[in-house]
Amino acid sequence: MLPATPFYIIRHGQTEANASQIMAGQLNSPLTDLGRAQAEAARAAVEALPVRPRIIVHSHLDRARDTASILNRSLGLPMISSKEISEIFVGEWEGTPYEVSLEPYLKGEDPPGGETHAEFCERVRRGIRAHCEEHDGPVLFVAHGGVMRAIASLYGIFAEGFRNCHLHEFEPDAANAAFPWKVWHHDCPEDGSAPQRIVSPLFHPEENRPLSNYGSWLIAKKTSSA
Repeated sequence: MLPATPFYIIRHGQTEANASQIMAGQLNSPLTDLGRAQAEAARAAVEALPVRPRIIVHSHLDRARDTASILNRSLGLPMISSKEISEIFVGEWEGTPYEVSLEPYLKGEDPPGGETHAEFCERVRRGIRAHCEEHDGPVLFVAHGGVMRAIASLYGIFAEGFRNCHLHEFEPDAANAAFPWKVWHHDCPEDGSAPQRIVSPLFHPEENRPLSNYGSWLIAKKTSSA
């Protein structure tokens, strides 16, 4: 699967497509003012890490590149653009409202004219592995919610609910054969206090469900909370 080496990953800041509930896929959608503010806040979490990343690898899409540039403003790290960690290409669903495309996407249907989920997961696996093996020291990946879901699905689990610009740390955990990672979430409290490092509920037992049940569970959850 993935090499047993630590890495960090963060989703880009809010985009105009996010705010308008549009399925962007690989379309470019600029960061909103809130998205840029989210990246500025996340920069504090990155700068507070006891072990800082040695390099930033970002999706080639503008929203990830621009988020990475903000995160890197004080660190001055090398930055690499990578198409392999870009969002899934959803073909005919790109640019459509969530009400048209979100439900079939969450049910695991392959997007018409786009990448299959299997192709997407393999692309992400290849990209994460290559950069973790190539670089000395932790890599910070600036990517997309779909990329994080793909990482989880490689191990037969789902992970959902990735908020914009929330930093996740993947720490190898050989004792866990099914999912050999301890995943930490680094949060920056809104009151300006020190960032907190907590076990991510998105990747660990109380939230894990079989990937095949993921779509129906999430749709039911969204309906019940509406």
